[in-house]
Amino acid sequence: MRSSFAITLSILGIFSQSIDAQVVGTASGFATGVTGGGSAAAATPTSLAQLKTWLTDSTARTIVIDRTWDFVGSEGTTTGTCCQTATTTCSGGTSAGQLTIADTCDSGTLVTCTYDTAGRTPIDVGSNKSIVGKGSAGVIAGKGLRVRGGNKNVIIQNIHITNINPRFVWGGDALTLDSTDMIWVDHCKFSLIGRQFIVSGWGQAGKVTISNNEFDGKTSYSSGCNGKHYWTLLLVGLADQYTFSGNWVHDVSGRAPHMGTTVTASTIFFHAVNNYFQNIGGHAFDIDKNTYVLMEGNYFDTVTTPMTSGSTTAGGAIYDVITVAEAAACTSYLGYICEWNKAYSSGTLYDIANVAVLSKASQYKSYLIGHTAVADVPANVKANAGIGKI
Repeated sequence: MRSSFAITLSILGIFSQSIDAQVVGTASGFATGVTGGGSAAAATPTSLAQLKTWLTDSTARTIVIDRTWDFVGSEGTTTGTCCQTATTTCSGGTSAGQLTIADTCDSGTLVTCTYDTAGRTPIDVGSNKSIVGKGSAGVIAGKGLRVRGGNKNVIIQNIHITNINPRFVWGGDALTLDSTDMIWVDHCKFSLIGRQFIVSGWGQAGKVTISNNEFDGKTSYSSGCNGKHYWTLLLVGLADQYTFSGNWVHDVSGRAPHMGTTVTASTIFFHAVNNYFQNIGGHAFDIDKNTYVLMEGNYFDTVTTPMTSGSTTAGGAIYDVITVAEAAACTSYLGYICEWNKAYSSGTLYDIANVAVLSKASQYKSYLIGHTAVADVPANVKANAGIGKI
């Protein structure tokens, strides 16, 4: 007969596994209220085929990722043509370059190339899904996720998406949002991706919270020949509101993030709070038209270009808190004092304070999140961002 102590340990073990297999916490910011799979019992797939079925079907699910699901080679390889340029050969660079999968090549030479087929076709995620990693073991390799076509209410938490044709531009994206709404991406890691870590399509991404993630740009195949990934975040949707908070964006070189488009129907609101941008050998923010960007408490550490000069003239509305007066001016619009942004061993962080951003932000007051002191950001973010930290 088992002792009461052993039975207690067994019960505790089951309880611990249950907690580990469920979404931790709730979304703040614009994805407030997202439920994902809701009360659906957590379940662990046993094959690639079952994982794809559960991700794509119309059933509310909590899908536990407790291992590496590797799609590399699952659909064979494709031999085609790629464009080879100076940023492919990278003479004198610190890394190899990226070939661009293409049928034409105006500024280089077409060469034969072979890439993994699976990476070019992401998995279409259905509505009402929670995709949750267990501990630090949850990895999806060789294939990205895409929420589109009106599917919505999705939570992606504690997952590492990696190894999607990293040598090839147009080799695949890690996460795509297009004609969707209510998305929470939390405590995930993105690395070794051919194209974008996160990209929106021309349809709306809707209300999105991207929180506590690690965007790791270290790579052996860099379009900038510097061992740093260029294609970080490209946000060009139709009617989007983003909360971008507590993220660690490091060792990248561009689009970190890029937002906005010349498409006049588009309107993007982006609230960047307490993010840590580190070792960026290029630019972080690149802001185009039809945007409202509120930046609070972000720390730029060894960032060549915290914000592109083009951002100051492209037509987007930016409120980048630099001075005491700019911080205090938030009070009458938002009801609190904004936190200033800091650049350390970095290029120029432009002082832009367009009050149109505060006016727009006042319409979203219930979605705006609080901040910590900017001085605490590096330690807090590195301790909290990425997988296995919830």
